[in-house]
Amino acid sequence: MQTQDPYSLDDTKVLDPPDSFKGTIKHLGPGFILSASIVGSGELVATTQLGAGAGFVAMWVILVSCLVKVAVQLEFGKRAIMTGET
Repeated sequence: MQTQDPYSLDDTKVLDPPDSFKGTIKHLGPGFILSASIVGSGELVATTQLGAGAGFVAMWVILVSCLVKVAVQLEFGKRAIMTGET
């Protein structure tokens, strides 16, 4: 007995990309909710302590780390989608 691969894509089930700004925002909503839930209490505490201790001098560290975090999470997501592993 052969089982169907749960990660195989059927071209008929792939949606077309949104062609309007409203459609784009509608599709981004769940992503924003997920990214907001990923930010944990440890990051909240660490960034506020850094801000309180160093002031605006270290703000670049927080901004760069946010950008790096996005890039790393995108790559982890792509890997999970491509390989089916987590």
